[in-house]
Amino acid sequence: MMTSKLVFIIFCLTKDALGENILIAIDIPSYSHQSFNYALAEALVEKGHNVTMAGPYSHLMGRRSDRFHPILFEGVLYNVKTIEATDIEEEFPNANVFWLMKVFADYPAEVCQRVYNTKGFNMLLNYPKDFNIDLIIIDVTLGSCLFPLIQKFNYPPTVGTTAFLLPPYLSEAFGNVAQPSYLPFYHFKYSENMSFLQRVKNYALTRLDSFLKQTYEMHQLEMLARKTFGEGVQSMRVLERHISLLLSNVNMAFHPAQPLTPNIIPVGGLHIRPPKGLPKDLQNIMDNAPEGVILFCLGTNVRSEKLSERTKQTLLQAFGQLRQIVIWKYESILRNIPSNVIVRPFVPQSEILRHPNLRLFMGHGGALSSLEAAYFGLPVVGMPFFVDQRTTVNLMVERKLGLKLDHVNLTPEIVLGKIREALGNPIYATNMREVSKRMRDQLNTPLETALFWLEYAMRHNGTQFLNPKARDMPLFVSSSTDAILFLLLVISLVVGRIAGHYTRLPLGLVHTPSTMFKKLNVRNR
Repeated sequence: MMTSKLVFIIFCLTKDALGENILIAIDIPSYSHQSFNYALAEALVEKGHNVTMAGPYSHLMGRRSDRFHPILFEGVLYNVKTIEATDIEEEFPNANVFWLMKVFADYPAEVCQRVYNTKGFNMLLNYPKDFNIDLIIIDVTLGSCLFPLIQKFNYPPTVGTTAFLLPPYLSEAFGNVAQPSYLPFYHFKYSENMSFLQRVKNYALTRLDSFLKQTYEMHQLEMLARKTFGEGVQSMRVLERHISLLLSNVNMAFHPAQPLTPNIIPVGGLHIRPPKGLPKDLQNIMDNAPEGVILFCLGTNVRSEKLSERTKQTLLQAFGQLRQIVIWKYESILRNIPSNVIVRPFVPQSEILRHPNLRLFMGHGGALSSLEAAYFGLPVVGMPFFVDQRTTVNLMVERKLGLKLDHVNLTPEIVLGKIREALGNPIYATNMREVSKRMRDQLNTPLETALFWLEYAMRHNGTQFLNPKARDMPLFVSSSTDAILFLLLVISLVVGRIAGHYTRLPLGLVHTPSTMFKKLNVRNR
């Protein structure tokens, strides 16, 4: 790892030769999310920029270059209690939604404490104040842990990124009013088509979650930041306001359509890069599978080795009855596997998904892997466990892009039935291929779009002019709730006054429909 002084010298000497100096700062200790930021870093380096990536996995980026400088936040991924160390089959699926919200509200502070105590972060903290940075890219998924770097480096243009789709709290932080009437809250198992009571619950929990993020969670992070950066650090709200653009992992060819303000750029799928080729052993397996191949991969946060023994044996019994070869990403040793099941601790998922012999993708419904499956036109059998995995799999089921497995009530017969339905019914593959065509039929690729906006932000010293006025308003005002309530009050007062006027008239002067009818009859006579 480079010393602070050496990195600073490199930055100063290489700016003119290598383009702009860009800092990518990441606190989220989730390996799967890094592929989103790795793709940005690699593409920026390829365009001649000088990139420093600071984060828990910065040293693992595939391509090496003298223009890429990793700063490792060491130990964060091992010391933080992540989902990998949790009983994913019992604790999360059956948890109360309020408990889940509390866990996810406390999690950023725990991560920040770890990040602030790493050597890598303190090296970054000790950089000179006049350190020349032309752009900061911050992964804002967890919140404001790294926001004070904006102030430290004299407020360069700053862009936020998130691989976590577009959660309501981030949408509203950039002035985009969330749509809980048809976008399910990520802790629910709902789809776009919610009943009235589901919409009520969805609205209430969406609002509560955003409130927790803006108060409880931000307060925790602000206290930690003051201890680390000093009392002179600005409030998190002020620093967040300096982030003028958000690159979101949303793709309207696959995800539900939703209105976005100009400062939120949907670039879902930017992590899908040109082919790199399979290792020889996997290439031979894929090429020589007459009945095709099924890939079963639960990503990095949900580890297959953490599944219960009952679930593992259920899956193996089902896989053993298939004619297809099954490649299972399994992180440790798995014994007594059927002859058609191939286990690997790591698989190049994107390369396998693009192979013409792959017939089906079985996954957890993660945002990144689901976009890959859609891009390559593959039907999915999803087995979700928590947060956005549920809503993504429900979306695919509703649009007949795939099927869903409930790991709580799993039997070999159910697993076999879902796989055979997905393989045998052409509607799933047909619909996915149509989504694939839409994703590919764009003016620019998501990565090209992201690069354009990053360089645009540098050229124009940020993109504050794209911020809607709603970003500076409370939700109560930006959603016109205050105006609606005022109008309802006026209408109720007017109606009440009219009703009160008639109740005060003498009984004979109150012309009810029946009395008026009688008077008309008398006159007609």
